[in-house]
Parts: sequence; structure tokens; C-alpha cells
Amino acid sequence: MLNESELNEEKKYLQKTFERLNYKIDVLNQTLENYNFRTHELSKFIAENFYDMDAQEAAVQRNLLDNLNLEKAGVEHALFKCEKQAQKPYFGRIDFVENGDSVCESCYIGISYLENPDGFPFVIDWRAPISSLYYDYELGKASYSAPDGTINGEILLKRQYKIEGEKLVFAFDSSVTINDEILQDALGQNSGSKMKQIVSTIQKEQNKIIRSNDFENILVQGIAGSGKTSIALHRIAYLLYKNKLSSKDIVIISPSSLFSDYISDVLPELGEQNVYATTFEEIAKEELDGILDFESRLDMLESLLAGNFERAKEVNYKESPEFFQSLKTFLNSFVDINFEAKDINLGDKKIKADIINNLYNERYKSKKPSVRIEWIADYVIDQLGAENKNVDAISSRIKKVLLGMFRINNITEIYITFLKMIGMKDNIFISKKTLRFEDVAPILYIKDYLLGTNQYKEFKFAVIDEMQDYSEIALDLISKRYPCPKTILGDIYQSVERILNHAYLDNLCKLLNDAKLVKLAKTYRSTKEITEYSQNLIGLSGAINFERHGDKVKVIKSQNLLEELKTEIQDCKGKAFKHIAIITPTMKEAEELYINHPELENAVLISDNTSELPDGVIILSSLLSKGLEFDAVISVRKKPENYLEKNADYIASTRALHKLCVIEV
Repeated sequence: MLNESELNEEKKYLQKTFERLNYKIDVLNQTLENYNFRTHELSKFIAENFYDMDAQEAAVQRNLLDNLNLEKAGVEHALFKCEKQAQKPYFGRIDFVENGDSVCESCYIGISYLENPDGFPFVIDWRAPISSLYYDYELGKASYSAPDGTINGEILLKRQYKIEGEKLVFAFDSSVTINDEILQDALGQNSGSKMKQIVSTIQKEQNKIIRSNDFENILVQGIAGSGKTSIALHRIAYLLYKNKLSSKDIVIISPSSLFSDYISDVLPELGEQNVYATTFEEIAKEELDGILDFESRLDMLESLLAGNFERAKEVNYKESPEFFQSLKTFLNSFVDINFEAKDINLGDKKIKADIINNLYNERYKSKKPSVRIEWIADYVIDQLGAENKNVDAISSRIKKVLLGMFRINNITEIYITFLKMIGMKDNIFISKKTLRFEDVAPILYIKDYLLGTNQYKEFKFAVIDEMQDYSEIALDLISKRYPCPKTILGDIYQSVERILNHAYLDNLCKLLNDAKLVKLAKTYRSTKEITEYSQNLIGLSGAINFERHGDKVKVIKSQNLLEELKTEIQDCKGKAFKHIAIITPTMKEAEELYINHPELENAVLISDNTSELPDGVIILSSLLSKGLEFDAVISVRKKPENYLEKNADYIASTRALHKLCVIEV
């Protein structure tokens, strides 16, 4: 601990920091007030004089207003960041001296930069190059990468703080990266309805991923509780800072809208705006554009967990690399064989069939059909000398004509032909025009092959979470849609419908342009008792469990489910747990438990339509619980007998932070 003199110096520094922060907040508030007045007056002027202005003058005034609103938004964001920083100005400090320099530099590290009027910063942003020293090194020799090259030196002091309000709760010196006491304190806290930022407790292996090379694809395999999603969000914050990007430049593909809401507070807590988030199902709906409907992934998994083992085998194969390779081989031959070139007539002009055939089968043969069609359409337009104003309409017409030259050009019909050829059933529909979920990605792949897919090149970076939920076909499609550097995260042990191994990771690395594979084997979320119980469920070995202890996992063979639930809920409330989850394997079982036990009157049923998690007791399926965490979990299920049930059971048990009770019914 610090001596009295050191503690007084730290209190003075904290006071000065708050004085500077409060001053900056006051200035920004005054500036914002001025912008509000100016935008209001200009809007009023435009409204009152609109009919007296000519088009040019109206455009000038509107442009002035747009610029004012843009500047105002910048001030609002700066104020937002300052107010966030005022909740906890900094969390750490390093004293670092460069080699050959006699001056020791004291760096206070927080979520954002705070300047000192004298020039030296009060607080350095956690994403700044020098801040990596705090996460990566103990006392002694250290180095960090700066724009001008590697800076070598020595860390003379590492200090960590807990600040609440404007008071310094404690401060102590440490020789390690993140002191165990700080981490124990953070992990021992209760969960919330939203994920929290972990900037003050980022571990060395996590920091390495967060600050990885901007322009390489990174594949992160991390066991449950290793901080994968937190890493993804902190990496987004790092990329925004380092590359001076807007939140509009980054996209995150998450497993569900509920999960998107759960993580929606992390970036704002770090002083950044949320990025665009979507799901694979939303992507599929856009690509199919009302042509076909499909069941949700959740409904597919519900069907498998309900005992549809024949379908489970089909799903397992359709999501395998062997199936993907067979589909690619089939398309390469089938689509070419089924193309029959014909003359293209446009008015009194004609492009002969033999020219079209030569372009398709010879000159452009190395490209997939969607590209060949695009290029042939460009060639035809060039030869016909179409006027510029008609190019788009003529191009669209020519592409339709070219597609008509395929004997079979219906993507569903092509897919069914493929399934029959490899000896699989062609029952791809649940009902008329409603695809089974496992057939969505293959159908989209055929659509991309034949017609192309939408590309969004405006995004500079993409993050894909829960990679184990996607087949290789789905990940290939996402990769084409967002052709930018990607960070892909997940856990092969949390796959429900299939058993994955490290060969799956190797295949994904190749698929994603030789992505760099990083493995996280240390888990932080749950107590050691919970993690060891969970890992035994699936025979997971080699994991490193953080030494935070709690109650033993309670396993009850149910005699009276309602009374047992009441007892466990009461025990949780007695321990001041605010977020308690009753988790069943499937949604159907969750609904039955909710309906059959109205005595649990304060419990809330969570479905796939739920947009946000409430406080208190909730009832949900293991499938919906993926990626979430709770103070306590009461897992209600029969003893798992097959890999589907064991995988679902593992997911449910790894959601618990402090308490896990299993009730076998």
C-alpha cells in the first residue's frame, strides 16, 4: 500500500484531474448551447424565407445548416466522452524512462485522453501506444511500438486505482500486469443486464489481440469465459482510435438481436458510438429479398434437440467442409454444361451466339458465372455503342437475356439437382416457400455463384462473433459481402449441432485468406468450481481456470420442481444476486416451465423476439443464453444423453458467474 505522503499526492492529482475535466465539460456545454442557438436561428431563418429564396440561395443556406449540425455533433460526442471519463478518470499509472533519457515519465491511463493546459497530458488514452506497457509488462525492461519505431526503456512503477465518484477508494503498487486483487474485485462483482467494458483489467493475451495488425484477418478460438466478445468490442474501440475512423466504418455480425442489445453499452462506456450490427439471418433476408422465406437457426436447433436425429445427421453433413467442396465441384461443371449461347438482339444490332459462347467458355472461363455475365454485358454494351444515359437499363436487360441462356437458372432447382446427385433427400422446405435453415447458406452460395451478391466495400473492418454457429459456406458468404480485414471469434466447444475440432479452425484460416489463429485457454467468468464442473460435462481438458472460488455446484434430482426453484431463487436473492437465469435446453421446455408454474410470478420469459434483458429472474433456453452471463444459473434439464444435449448443457452451465444449481427432472 502507499504511504501517507504518496497517498496525499495521488489525491491532489485526482482533484486536479477532476478540476480539468469539469472545466472542459463546462466549456463544451457552453459551446453546445451556442451551436443549439445558431442551428435554431438558421433553421428559423430558412423556414421563414424559403419561398423568397432562389434555388441556389436555398442550397447555400441548407449547406450552412448541415455543416453547423456536423460541428454540433462533434461537440456532443466530445462532451459525451468527457462525461464518461468523469465517472472514472483513470485506472492505472506507469512510470517509464526511455533508454538514454534521465527523465522519468508518469503516465496516468484512462478511457480517453485528457489534456493539461501546460502541454503534458493529465490522462493518456488506454489505446495509445505507450499504454500497452501497462497491460504487457511487469516492472523492469520494457518496450512498445510507436509510429517512429520501437521505444525501449524501463518501467519503474506500476500503480492501480479504484475511483468512485470523485474519491480515491484505494491505490497500490504492483509488479505484475494486472494485479490479482483488482481482477478478483472486478470478477467478483454482480452481472448486469448489459455487458461491461473491461478496459482496466485487460490481460496480456487479450491486449495482444486487441492491438493486432489492422490489415490481417484474425481468428480467435477462446473457451467460455475467456473474454472473446469483450476483446472484439475493445478491438473495435482500438481500431476507431488508431485509424481515426467513424463508427459507420465498422460492422459487427452477432448471433442475435438480443445479444446485440446485451453488448450495446460497451462501446459507449469506452466513449465511442456503437457500430452497425447485423446477423446472418438479416443478411440472408436481404439477399433472398422476399423470394424465399426460411426458418430461424433457433427453430432448427429446437428441432434437433427435440430428438430429430435423422435431421441432425443431415445438418451435420450440410455444415461440413466436405459438403462445401462437393457443392463447389458440382457448380463448376453443372453451370458450364447448362449454358447455351444465343444471339443477342438490340434494335437493329446483333451480337452472334458464337461470340457470346467464346466469351463465356473461353475468354472469361476462369471467373464464376456471375462475373462472366457482368463482363459479357459490358462487352455487349461497348459493341452496341449504347448511349450513357441508357447504360444501366440496357445492362440489366442484357443480364436477364444471358441468364435465360442457362437451361436451368432457378437456384432452388439447381440445389435440389445437386442434393439428388450426392444421394441426399431434397426435402429442403418445411412448408411452401419456407426453407429449412441448414439449406439457406447453400442456396445463397448458388445465388452468389450465378447472380452475384451485394458487397459493402464502405466498411473498413468487420467483426464476426460466435463463429462456431456458422458453416464454412456461411462464413464464405459473409466474407464476400464484407471484403475488408476481419476479426472472427468463437469457441468450437460451444457448437450445438455438431462436434468441432481444431481441423475446423485450420480450414477457416485457409478460407479467410490465411487468417492468423490465436487461442485463448484461460477462463475468467465463473468461479473455479463452476468452470471445472462445466468442462467435465464435455471432457474439455487443457483449460486454465482463474483462481476465484465460490460455492460448490449443486446437483439436485428433482422431487418437487416448484419448491426447489423457489428455494434456489430465495438463496440467490439472499446473496444479493440481481440477475438469475433459469435455463432449459429448449424454448419449448422454457415455455412449459413458465406456463406450468405461475407461482413464479416475477419471472420473465425470454424469447427470440425479446429485445433486451430485464433485471431479476428470467427463464430462457440454453440456445438463447449463449454469449450472456448471469450472477446465478439454475439449469433445469434431464440428464444429457447425446452430444446435442451435452453441448446445450455446457452452454447453460458456463453462463453462471457465482452460483450454479442443476435440477435434473
